[in-house]
Amino acid sequence: MQALDFALFGLLNASPAVPAWSLRFAEFASDFFPALLTLAMAAGALRSRRWRHAFFTALVSVLVVWLLVNFIRTVMPVPRPAFYGLGIQWVPQGQRPGFPSLHTAGTFAAAFSLWCLPSLTPMRVALLVAAVVGWSRVFLGLHFPSDIVAAMMLGALVSILVERGVSRPLGQVASSVFLARRRARMRRV
Repeated sequence: MQALDFALFGLLNASPAVPAWSLRFAEFASDFFPALLTLAMAAGALRSRRWRHAFFTALVSVLVVWLLVNFIRTVMPVPRPAFYGLGIQWVPQGQRPGFPSLHTAGTFAAAFSLWCLPSLTPMRVALLVAAVVGWSRVFLGLHFPSDIVAAMMLGALVSILVERGVSRPLGQVASSVFLARRRARMRRV
């Protein structure tokens, strides 16, 4: 498995021959796509109850992912490619563990939070953004492909569990309270 991971990393990591714009794009994607996705979701949350539900799910999911990734890295500190002297690390990360990718897990958790919307288009676009973030992390030499795959699965799983176990029940309670208040106001009028 490690040999396959090393080989795939070698294919995807940027070499010195890549155009400078591709490195700048990868850095931009890695640093700013997660924030841009969050801003887009926040804008949607201003317009619709379903988007608010998805946005709340995304925020809680990203928090849970952050906790889980840091726990996993503490319990099982898997080194980054630079530790093995592989490829080029285009953005300094030091020797801290890299499994799973926090950037990728958080972005995929946010993207999968959109599955509860009536249209699948926003989720598909968000998944594309998350995939670009995952690609950028390997391209920049910061993670192995297995770090990205594990992060994708973790983000998806956490998002689904948070939606079913936290967001949906809280949404039902909030709807009940809202309806009860509305009925009480109607009786007064």
